[in-house]
Amino acid sequence: MRSADIPSENVDVKAKQVAVIGAGTVGSCCAWYLQRAGFEVTVIDPVLPGQSTSYGNAGCIAPSHISPFSYPGVMRQIPGWLLDPGGPLRIRWAHFPGLVPWLWRFWRAGTVQGVEWSSRAQARLMKCVLRDFEEILAETKQTHMCKSRGAIVFFDRREEFEDARWQFDLKDELGFEWQHLSPGELKIMAPALRQDIGMSLYYPDWQHLLDPGAVTARIAEDCFKHGGTWLQDRVSTVETSEQGITLGTESGKQINTDALVVAAGAWSNQIARQLDYSVPLTPKRGYHSMVGNPGIELDYPLMSMSRSFVMTPMQDGLRIAGTAEFAALDAKPDYRRARVLLEHARHYLPELECEDVDEWMGQRPMMSDSVPVISPSPSRANVYYAFGHGHYGLTQGPTTGKIVTALISGRQPDVDIHDYRFERFRG
Repeated sequence: MRSADIPSENVDVKAKQVAVIGAGTVGSCCAWYLQRAGFEVTVIDPVLPGQSTSYGNAGCIAPSHISPFSYPGVMRQIPGWLLDPGGPLRIRWAHFPGLVPWLWRFWRAGTVQGVEWSSRAQARLMKCVLRDFEEILAETKQTHMCKSRGAIVFFDRREEFEDARWQFDLKDELGFEWQHLSPGELKIMAPALRQDIGMSLYYPDWQHLLDPGAVTARIAEDCFKHGGTWLQDRVSTVETSEQGITLGTESGKQINTDALVVAAGAWSNQIARQLDYSVPLTPKRGYHSMVGNPGIELDYPLMSMSRSFVMTPMQDGLRIAGTAEFAALDAKPDYRRARVLLEHARHYLPELECEDVDEWMGQRPMMSDSVPVISPSPSRANVYYAFGHGHYGLTQGPTTGKIVTALISGRQPDVDIHDYRFERFRG
């Protein structure tokens, strides 16, 4: 139900009940915008809002990161990454056979044309994210949880920057700003960082959250405060009929709803295959080491492009996040990956104190073409998909929520969603 003190958009269709599967940043933002637009919303997740994958990410709102993870030549780099104990990539070999179809599509996506398509698709979303995040933070009274300072990225060697130059050419072409930093500028901005690195850059449009899990939880709580309903359970079955949609949960509950949003992150195929079919989505695990009382102060997130991780200052300490591990959804975490990140951080921050460290693992929902699914179902009325955002679920959560709300309201979204269609993988 809509509260009188929450501004609403005009709903062009009869008010509906909408169930949202997933309480991460994407699902919570979908629920928040839907409730604000006048829908009766129920959010369902086995984990509390913001306490799964959205809890432990690097906390960066990263609009200029538009290039895909598959590109010409990437497959030649994978063996070296796998053989390096400190490298950015791991594959659980017991789970490799199940990963092969996804890897095949990942490789096929990494053409010059694929990179161009993916980057432009991401850019359309990224052009909206700062505006949409500002709106939802203001409405949920959380602007103090966001720092708009930009971010520093750096390479160990200039040659590495030249190898990645195509990514920065794409940023230039698509209108995303970046700047070179001189050694003197870097020393002023990040005095704790080792100064023998090869090259550093500044992304002025990046922002970071002081606690992404808490921000996500607050967005969901604001939805519930104004009439939304929370159900902590796992949806196991979905059936559709002319009368509506019926969800069955693991605990035996039955939920009847007029419309459904599938925003279950890396678990979304478990629902999609019951309604349509599976798409090339796989969990790409990330880890973090959270350092309380780090003994240093950082004003900006610092991202090592050479070692593929981020160090973000947060209200409870320094979060060191990154790495990519491919394993089954139910595989146990390997916290050696978090400890590798901590060693990387010590390399770049010699004065870092590491006596108080918590470790974490989350499952990024990664599409083979690096582009999320934001789309109506191709075959089921009143079913909508919002998953597969990979590293950018936090960044793109509010924008995705606005798109999904427009679709369910019968309005044209601000963003052309053609490239985010569910059925693109059957083309």
